[in-house]
Amino acid sequence: MGHYRRLKDPSSFRKLAAAMWRPPNDPHIFGFVDIEMTGPLALLERYNLDHGCKVTVTHMVTRALAIALHDNPEVNAKVTFGSILLRNRVDIFCQVATDDGRDLSGSLIKGVDDLSMAEIAATLSRSAARIRKDEDPAFKRSRDLFKTLPLWALRVLLPGISLLSNSLDLHMPGLGMPRDPFGSAMVTSVGMLGVDSGFAPFTPIARCPVILTVTKIKRRPWVVGEGIEPRPVLRLCGTFDHRVIDGYHAGKLCEAVEELFSEPERLLTETER
Repeated sequence: MGHYRRLKDPSSFRKLAAAMWRPPNDPHIFGFVDIEMTGPLALLERYNLDHGCKVTVTHMVTRALAIALHDNPEVNAKVTFGSILLRNRVDIFCQVATDDGRDLSGSLIKGVDDLSMAEIAATLSRSAARIRKDEDPAFKRSRDLFKTLPLWALRVLLPGISLLSNSLDLHMPGLGMPRDPFGSAMVTSVGMLGVDSGFAPFTPIARCPVILTVTKIKRRPWVVGEGIEPRPVLRLCGTFDHRVIDGYHAGKLCEAVEELFSEPERLLTETER
């Protein structure tokens, strides 16, 4: 066999693995950034008192990611029919737990880079309340459809829905699947589950190039001057679509988010400042 020779007597697991998995054909890349949260948490406390609202760290992260995407428009894109299409607006899909945590849905917030943290929190709160009370027609239609169909039928249906809503950019609220339903990025909070590190997989029918998991804030060693102190640290874990985002772009997004949290007042709108 020229430059190669056959492995003799492979273990049962190696034979099983070679038979079970196909060659890599997956655009996932992963990365995380640690954010020291002393300043942002202080701002968050003042912000909620001043505005009489309940903004959380997840809302702060959503706002920061929206600003980062706005400032790096080349990654606010999707791949369809062999082309990379840039979006003209930053929409972010925030996941919402339903049915006492046993199910998962979400809400697409449009134009997030133009919204304040209070507006993001209010929009998501209203949407989550409608979903949990079973008062969201689009969610109800899609949930009922998916619960009724067997798995084999869903495997046939989902690629077709993705083709219509993503590739052909059609609006199908009757199926609970609006145009570009997952937007520019997805944000999911796993900190409430006690997870302090973890990456989310891409949803195959979504065409967003970024999924960010907001984990549990944990006290970690942090370099302060010449010493090390325990500080509250948020680990943001990102999954990126390598077809749109390479290491350079991922680094720029991480740097932008880090800078925003290092000067958290920049997360405020011009009016709020």
